[in-house]
Amino acid sequence: MAVQLGYYTLSVRDLDRAAAFYGALFGWEFKREHETYLHVTNTTVPMGFTATGPSSQPNLYYHVDDIDAAVDRVRELGGTTGEVMDSKSGRGCACTDDQGTELSLWEPAPGFA
Repeated sequence: MAVQLGYYTLSVRDLDRAAAFYGALFGWEFKREHETYLHVTNTTVPMGFTATGPSSQPNLYYHVDDIDAAVDRVRELGGTTGEVMDSKSGRGCACTDDQGTELSLWEPAPGFA
């Protein structure tokens, strides 16, 4: 199975300021999931904002059908993984490949694929 980009996040300092800026710039609409996360509700590729500070690039999550199997496969191939995290949008995991390149995996919850 070919894996595609499934979700991405932008890290910002202030979620309200980000919503005002990107809402005015792109017409994005938001739903606050919790105090450190905003989900963008009107984009084709699912995305959101995290309040973890500014970043020079987005965090890309690759859509997988089975996060547990994908995490096991990363480890089998010599990569490393963090803990699988659960959220309203699904299950995700930060990983590194066998050369230290960071990537994230995402198994969408029903209604988020």
